[in-house]
Amino acid sequence: MNKLRLFILSSLFFTCLSCRQHPPQTQIEQAAIDFCEAFYNLNYPLAEEYSTPSSLSYLSFLASNVRQTHLNQLKTQGAAKASVISSEIDANSERATIVCQIKNAYIINPINGEMKQISALKDTLELIRKYNKWLVRKDIPLRNGKQNRD
Repeated sequence: MNKLRLFILSSLFFTCLSCRQHPPQTQIEQAAIDFCEAFYNLNYPLAEEYSTPSSLSYLSFLASNVRQTHLNQLKTQGAAKASVISSEIDANSERATIVCQIKNAYIINPINGEMKQISALKDTLELIRKYNKWLVRKDIPLRNGKQNRD
């Protein structure tokens, strides 16, 4: 009978250890995909929901360049689709780097307002866990290589 109890207790112990919360990789990757599809389909209000606070000014700037002609062109040519190429989550589960491939992407040149369709591109996203939610940091690209803090 003692062997049976020992077996049951050890089984419960190992089950508890295996159920420890690990970062839900699929949740992190889904947040990256949702962000990319919103971002490259010019849906910046939706992209803001997946973004860090420091990213909001950049997304607002990009949104200010979207015209009805861009949205009409996007509607005619079809939506962008994203998929994950690779993902890396840090040891303490607070940061992640996700590389996405975006097919049928749209980018607006903020200088002349022209929209360019790109058949496929890769985007490396930095995700940060804030308020128990994974958010993408998409700050204004700086020439000196420094990033904003989050």
